[in-house]
Amino acid sequence: MSENSLENIKKNLQLINPLQRMINSEGLNNTFDILKKNNPNLIIHEFNSGDRVEDWEVPQSWEVKTGQMIDKDGKIIASIEENILFVAPYSEPIKGWFSKDEIKKHLMTREDRPNDFLLEHRNAYDYNLKSWGITLPFNLWKNLPNEKYFIEIDVSWKKNSMKVGEVFIKGKTSEIICLTAHIDELCNDDLVSCIVALEFFNELIKIKDLKYSYQLLLFPELFGPIFYLNRFKKLIDNYKGMLNLETVGSGENLCLKQSINGNSDLDYIMKLTLKNLQLKFKELDFFAGYLNDEKIFSWPSLGIDSIAIQRYPFNEYHTSSDTIDIINYKYLSEILEILKKFTFVLENDYIPEYVNFFPPWLTKRGLYIDKIDRPDLDKNKFNNQLLYSINGKNKLSEICYKHNLDFTEVYNYLDSFIEKDLLKKS
Repeated sequence: MSENSLENIKKNLQLINPLQRMINSEGLNNTFDILKKNNPNLIIHEFNSGDRVEDWEVPQSWEVKTGQMIDKDGKIIASIEENILFVAPYSEPIKGWFSKDEIKKHLMTREDRPNDFLLEHRNAYDYNLKSWGITLPFNLWKNLPNEKYFIEIDVSWKKNSMKVGEVFIKGKTSEIICLTAHIDELCNDDLVSCIVALEFFNELIKIKDLKYSYQLLLFPELFGPIFYLNRFKKLIDNYKGMLNLETVGSGENLCLKQSINGNSDLDYIMKLTLKNLQLKFKELDFFAGYLNDEKIFSWPSLGIDSIAIQRYPFNEYHTSSDTIDIINYKYLSEILEILKKFTFVLENDYIPEYVNFFPPWLTKRGLYIDKIDRPDLDKNKFNNQLLYSINGKNKLSEICYKHNLDFTEVYNYLDSFIEKDLLKKS
């Protein structure tokens, strides 16, 4: 990753991460204002509060203004000043004294994350739930005396437009490769993916004569893709596939989450990409790991092949520990390299077909791979398995995947055959 890319990523994270970004919120409005200022190619689509798509409705904008819990002596136990996650998103306002048993009915806490506030995400998908909610670190909660506490929550509701950001790069064909990430919620989940994807598109847009059209969508999780795809239904048949980025800046294992059938072009091209980059990775079933916006694109009536790259498990998931401090920029550099290699394979893949009936005289043509000249290459695979897999039916990426060959090396090698009129792109 270049120094310029690294600085752009860090700057955007520092500006945006502190904002309270809900499905529909001022924080999300401010986020897109920041991104649009530095990315003029970013298009902002708006969906108004109350807009409906079948079961789904764009909620009103919600923002917490006051949130605190006070004991009988006036001591503040917790507040949004300490951590914004103290108040559950889309909580109703409340003010009064409550027993510990009463508070428990409105509380989310986790014993396995004893020192963290939590992202109470469930209200976001049932925002009409007329109730209030808070989260507390487990260690704090368990040590509180069994007495009454004063809870005050004040929130702001208003009509507003939910935003979806899009960058579209038109290629020679109408087939679309879609890259997605959700921009609401926390830092590694999933702001960092949005910032890295946008940085990649700023480089991709400089490439001329792209074969495919490329689309970047940054949206609130689930609501965003539903309302975007409903408005632009005419694009659905053009999607070759979708790649979702999730929790890419921190986590235990680099994972490829397969498409729902596990056998799409994007599945094996991404596997080839990761192997060529010599990255250790795990393969996850479609319904394993973190399941996000790919489940909308893969819904049976849409049927868009969708894969995901994520780091899993991610211990800070949906907790107050998901901050900039846990981001590993080496991981982000890996993601940029993955996206570049993945795109190179997509753009340059073709079906090689021999022009002549009999094999060429490799040494006479200067095409024989000699271990002395190229000790870095597996000469036997190049001279044998590769050349014998060219039958006018197999894609170059399929051949490389089958024989564990680097796509770029093979592509460059076969260019010599094309220059000598021994091979053609079918």
